[in-house]
Amino acid sequence: MGRNSGRVLAVAGACAAVSLVGQCFLPGPQAAPVHEVSTFNPALAASAALPVLTMLAEDAEAKYGDSRRWSAVLVPLTTLVIPAVAMGIFT
Repeated sequence: MGRNSGRVLAVAGACAAVSLVGQCFLPGPQAAPVHEVSTFNPALAASAALPVLTMLAEDAEAKYGDSRRWSAVLVPLTTLVIPAVAMGIFT
C-alpha cells in the first residue's frame, strides 16, 4: 500500500513539474511584444537618484552628549512609566 501511494505521488509531482515548465522560461526576442516609445517618468528619475543622495548623508553615530540625553529620558520611561501604564491597563 505504501509503495503504491508513493508512486502515485511521484507521478503527480512529475505531471505538475511538466505542466509548470512552460512558465519557467522567457520568450525569445522574436516573440517579445513591441513596446511604444518611452516618455520621461519623474518618479522613476527620483527613485534612481535616491542612492546618490544617501551617499551624501553623514554617517549615523551617537555623540557623547546625545547618549547621555537619551539615557536620561529612556531609562525612567522604560523602567517606571511604561510598566506602570501596562499594569494600570490590566487592573
